[in-house]
Amino acid sequence: MVGNGLVNLRDFLAPPRPTDSRIFRLTTYNENEPWETVDYTKVKRGLLADFPEIRQRTVSKSDQQGFNRGLSVILDRDELNAKPEWQQLHTKWLIDILNRASVLEAIALYTTSAVAASTIWDSASNPDLDLRNRIIQIANTTGFYPQNVAYGDAAHLKRSNAYESELTAGALARAAAVTESDIATVLGVPNVLVNAERYQNTSSAKQEIIGQNVLLFTAIKDAGPFDPSNIVRHTFTGQEGGGEYAVYLTDLGIKKVAITVENYEYIHVQHTSGIQQLAIN
Repeated sequence: MVGNGLVNLRDFLAPPRPTDSRIFRLTTYNENEPWETVDYTKVKRGLLADFPEIRQRTVSKSDQQGFNRGLSVILDRDELNAKPEWQQLHTKWLIDILNRASVLEAIALYTTSAVAASTIWDSASNPDLDLRNRIIQIANTTGFYPQNVAYGDAAHLKRSNAYESELTAGALARAAAVTESDIATVLGVPNVLVNAERYQNTSSAKQEIIGQNVLLFTAIKDAGPFDPSNIVRHTFTGQEGGGEYAVYLTDLGIKKVAITVENYEYIHVQHTSGIQQLAIN
């Protein structure tokens, strides 16, 4: 799975949160409380006085259950004689299909939750400034910059074309910032991803997953209890252990065999503040 672009996209959109049980408890805090303030004159204690009191932080709890997900493929043994790695080949194929389903579910959740807008990036535009303004707008809502910016292939190309067509020193310098780390530095955010993954949309064509859109959101890997991520992916290792996925090989008679891959997963929208989707025209 190392180096798998589909897995990288999945974890960028919905970072994993391993759990000890298929049923797990979520604790949700009031997201505005970390930015509360009081009159600075009221925090100074007078002689023999007590400190002012403020209310306890509010919290809600809910129990969730991960979904049991899986796929099977039935194979004819006569077709496998010349394929010594048929088990590995079909297992990876099934895992990729499951991961693609996770990615499309996460994208659907972001699209449903996002503040949607559209803009034009052309020779009169400054795409990076456009996103910087939106990043500041998000910070005024959430209290912090979004941590993730995801470009579709088409949106990334339009960014480059806009700067290259302007033919000024500043624009050409921005056009040269093409890597994900370069763009992250320009925008002032930790994580940028340019998506290249696709899925089979019709019998003869593939479709890029993010396309001409740019997604701004927060999804942090290995976050602690106070997790600001918009969307996370809860996973659970089954009773047999050994990792996130379980693989089963089942004889279905003399000539047929089934390979089944399963996992437990729950893609959870923790909060929707600070999600924006920008359509680039």
